[in-house]
Amino acid sequence: MTDDADVRAQARVGDVLNDKWTLERLIGVGGMAAVYAGRHRNGARAAVKLLHANLARISQVRERFLREGYAANRVEHRGAVKVLDDDIVKGGPDDGTAYLVMELLDGESLQDRAERAPPVTEREFLGIARSVLEVLEAAHANGVVHRDLKPENLFLARDEESGESKVKVLDFGLARLIEGERVTGAGLALGTPSYMSPEQAAGRTDEIDGRTDLFALGATGFRLITGRRIHEGDNPVEVVTKMAKLPAPPIRGVAPKVSERFARVIDGALAFRREDRYADAAAMRADVDKALLEIAGEAATVPAFSPIALPMLPAEPTQQLSEGDLEPVAPVSAKPARVLEAVSASASESESESGSESEVPARRRGARRSSIPLVTCLLYAGIFARELYETFYVPKPSSTAANAAGQSGELGAMPGPVDGAAAVTTDAGALEDAAGAALGDADVDDDDGGDDDDDGGDDDAGDEELDAGRRLALDAAAAKVGPHDHPRPPKKPGKGPVRKPPRKRRHPR
Repeated sequence: MTDDADVRAQARVGDVLNDKWTLERLIGVGGMAAVYAGRHRNGARAAVKLLHANLARISQVRERFLREGYAANRVEHRGAVKVLDDDIVKGGPDDGTAYLVMELLDGESLQDRAERAPPVTEREFLGIARSVLEVLEAAHANGVVHRDLKPENLFLARDEESGESKVKVLDFGLARLIEGERVTGAGLALGTPSYMSPEQAAGRTDEIDGRTDLFALGATGFRLITGRRIHEGDNPVEVVTKMAKLPAPPIRGVAPKVSERFARVIDGALAFRREDRYADAAAMRADVDKALLEIAGEAATVPAFSPIALPMLPAEPTQQLSEGDLEPVAPVSAKPARVLEAVSASASESESESGSESEVPARRRGARRSSIPLVTCLLYAGIFARELYETFYVPKPSSTAANAAGQSGELGAMPGPVDGAAAVTTDAGALEDAAGAALGDADVDDDDGGDDDDDGGDDDAGDEELDAGRRLALDAAAAKVGPHDHPRPPKKPGKGPVRKPPRKRRHPR
């Protein structure tokens, strides 16, 4: 409510309406009207509820306001406030404004009770809910659905005789008479956003029945005990949209210390589908009585949960939103418990990520450092494998005749070569034949039958020259044998085809 409306409401104190009712004191200002303590010209005292002037110009709102008296009196229960008279102001600054005359109550609203210490307990709210359900049971039986239950409309009136508080249900201005003509059209979300049932928030007026009031009562208990609304939003339109599309979270998911018996009542009333809620006010009242008995039986050992004293959220005005005002929100098909688990899991993951942001770069750097030894090992393994290959599979030829002669026995003993192939490099006789051919000496081969002493020269000098010539011939023959003339050992079976040995070369004699 704006400051201007408060100022105007306070300025009316002392005015006389239609020469009958004098406004003596301002009791409170709401979204639609201001309430005064008034005195009739015959001395009777009562509460006068005066519609705001700006709303009185709207015929639909003025009609709905006047219907409150008829709906409240139709309930016929002592827990529903009595409306004594209604009329239209004639003359003066409030000309044309409607007002109601109701019984004057002494006490405080449930909203005022929640704003002071100590906080409302489970037992206290269940006791209040039981009284409200008795009124709702009578109202629904008489074809009246309240549609705007909230802490501001539940009054704790003090009884002058007994001194005890009795619950009074106020403000039947939005009440729908099931058998009467509808005041609101289809597609209108009418009520207080935080307490609207899904069908009410969606504007499905044909689905509104007594279970709509049960949802609002459960939402009231949810807010009083947890200190928060079912769905939060930056504006009424956002809240109404969420109420229409999203299921209410389980109350123990928001306040884990709430007892199971209390959670059973609240969650049962806040079911998203109206078919899953209590069938009627009598069924919910029976479950509330059961919960109260359980609390009384366990009072000696297990105290009822008492919420932490938190600042109560301010009162919310009644809203009227058209279908075009609602923002599209994707409906949630999961059950409320699953939705809460998903939200809790998402919140835990966000906290873990935010708490370990400094650890992520360290892990990545560690991963890069750990790959260096592996690459190094692979590099050395490749070098070692190449050395083994060159050592055992590519033997190097000798460069001198002495090495060729000295290694002839060893090379001939190596395993792997095909028979006959080693004769190219290991047959010393072939080398001697090549040397003899190079020198043109037919007597190099001892098997030719010639006489070595026919040249008439000195035997020792001839032997030295022959040895020198043989060495030169052996070197020349070794130089003619290239590295590719050495055959490689055959591959193992199953590893690939075996190369055929090269043909045997015949050296000229």
